Amino acid sequence: MKTSKALGVAFRSLGRNRVRTFLMMIGIVIGIAALTIIVSAGLGARKRVMERVRKFGLDCVMIWAGEREVVPSRAGAPVTTLKLEDAQALKQNIRSVTEVAPLHARQADVKYQDKSVTAMIFACTPTLEPLWDLGVVQGDFITDNDVTDLARVGVIGPTLRKELFGSTNPIGEQVRIGNVSFEIKGIMQAKGVSPRGGDMDNRIYIPLSTYMRRLANVDYIGTIRVQFKSPDNIKAAIPEMTSLLRERHQLAAGLPDDFSIATPAEITAVAQKALGTFNILLVLIAGIALIAGGVVVANIMLISVNERRREIGLRKAVGARSRDIMTQFLLEATFVTLAGGIAGVVIGIAGAQLLGAMTKVPVAISWESIVLGLVFSTLVGVVAGLQPARRASRLQPIEALRS
Repeated sequence: MKTSKALGVAFRSLGRNRVRTFLMMIGIVIGIAALTIIVSAGLGARKRVMERVRKFGLDCVMIWAGEREVVPSRAGAPVTTLKLEDAQALKQNIRSVTEVAPLHARQADVKYQDKSVTAMIFACTPTLEPLWDLGVVQGDFITDNDVTDLARVGVIGPTLRKELFGSTNPIGEQVRIGNVSFEIKGIMQAKGVSPRGGDMDNRIYIPLSTYMRRLANVDYIGTIRVQFKSPDNIKAAIPEMTSLLRERHQLAAGLPDDFSIATPAEITAVAQKALGTFNILLVLIAGIALIAGGVVVANIMLISVNERRREIGLRKAVGARSRDIMTQFLLEATFVTLAGGIAGVVIGIAGAQLLGAMTKVPVAISWESIVLGLVFSTLVGVVAGLQPARRASRLQPIEALRS
């Protein structure tokens, strides 16, 4: 039997049994739609993480106080091993270093009149703003004079501004952190959610010197952001930086570092590993849905074979070969799952866009998700239809006609 004729027979059979065709298709539609949404969300998350890594700066490294962690935790007692003088020494002694941005961050209550909001305090120097590409939309950022004069000034993020001031212009207003008053001198550009899930707009930036001497009375910092002339300088500079900091911290040979250095390459590797594990889990979930859909197709096709025994016997009696019967049933299963795959891809794309619009979860529709959906649906159809097609092709005409 020609393929075109077999297709025509398969289509007519599916058209005569629309309910059965729909039941076979629905499981595939759900599975492929889930797979499309998951792949789109995974690609979107990967894109966002890679954007975050690029914003981290390919020509920068981060130094944290404490033992080596690529993504350090803020839990527990503060680590006091990193000093402001360490940042200054790095800039003075490492030739390839162009700028440093010392920083100390912690949570605290920020109060305005009768309102109080728990926010992140970023005690910093003016170099933090260009090194992190923060951006100020109103007013000014911390200046060198603010640091020199131990000025009690602050720059707030959009979330903190909204929580404390609503629609009121906060420039010139006074807020309190502990027992110290700070005058708001600027509003930061919106940055959204950090890779660790924190609100990057619920922050107040204050001079590092003011924090260390007037607010917290400490002599240590939490992190140092170091910028190099070129990304190519980083690999050679890491041993120099490590040696310099160990010497300054008087660490004897054999003792572990009391600081952590994270490079863009390490952060990228950690992000990709986390995303890879997450995506594998999601694809497995979608795979289970597809397997369930395939089982439904196989079971309904087996029921169809039993219901259509007389049809099969009659076709064999008038000359149809076993191969023709097998081809027809395989084409039916493949067409149903392929049609379900197409519908699933369309629904999945719409679902992914709706998910992105409603939850702000990043999604990225790509040809990979479409091709993957169509290929998987076709494979499910072939595999699910194989056993029913074999059973149909092995029926003997006389036995089939008697049933």
